[in-house]
Amino acid sequence: MCEPEYTTPYDINLVGEYNIAGEMWNVLPLFEKLGIRVLAKITGDARYKEVCSAHRAKLNVMICSKALLNMGRKMEERYGIPYTEESFYGVEDMNRCLRNIAQKLGDSDLQEKVEKLIVQETLALDIVLAPYRDRLKGKRVVLYTGGVKSWSIISAAKDLGMEVVATSTKKSTEEDRARIKELLGEDGIMLEKGNPQEILKVIAETNADMLIAGGRNQYTALKARIPFLDINQERHHAYAGYSGMIEMARELDEAIYSPVWAQVRKPAPWEVGV
Repeated sequence: MCEPEYTTPYDINLVGEYNIAGEMWNVLPLFEKLGIRVLAKITGDARYKEVCSAHRAKLNVMICSKALLNMGRKMEERYGIPYTEESFYGVEDMNRCLRNIAQKLGDSDLQEKVEKLIVQETLALDIVLAPYRDRLKGKRVVLYTGGVKSWSIISAAKDLGMEVVATSTKKSTEEDRARIKELLGEDGIMLEKGNPQEILKVIAETNADMLIAGGRNQYTALKARIPFLDINQERHHAYAGYSGMIEMARELDEAIYSPVWAQVRKPAPWEVGV
């Protein structure tokens, strides 16, 4: 351990945040606008000295709770640092995240700043997302990923007017499962195991328009002749924060409306007339 050069009332740690595709850099400017200092990032874009001084934070923000929830509990026990489990995906979840952080830090001025920032960011976002929401509204999605993304991406998809008809529960905590059940509703399917055969069956049963999953499942989507979006750690696009929602909407729109699908679904020339 070591001591930071100084501390502030708004020092937080981001725990279980891996800066995939630079996603954390979508979120850090929001904290900077609010005067919140990220003391340590564990483990995305981490610095040794920052991690050594993480015990001086006022709050731990848990992004991937399955991976490092025990760390949050241990730091609360040893250093008295409370933690909150949050998501950076989707407008509603990002709003909730900022509100919860301000509430946990217990500062009314900060809470007021958060509300002003949310209004500013969401108004600007609504203008940019409007054409995407028109095109994506009602599209049915099967989601196969794990951990916090198994419910946080549902929220992001719903923000765009899409319907998640099924999602996986692998690597999900009991809290994750409860959130999934609430977001999916009674008709939603929770996949315990997601081998390609099972995923193809669910896609057919739900008449899904798209599969959102890890890269290894792109061939499953090709077999089903539906678009695919890579959502796991191998992806090349940042979907976190408000700006990440624009990137996600753009990628979803490009995948769904790619002209290749009209070609793929046509009968092969030798099948015509058979």
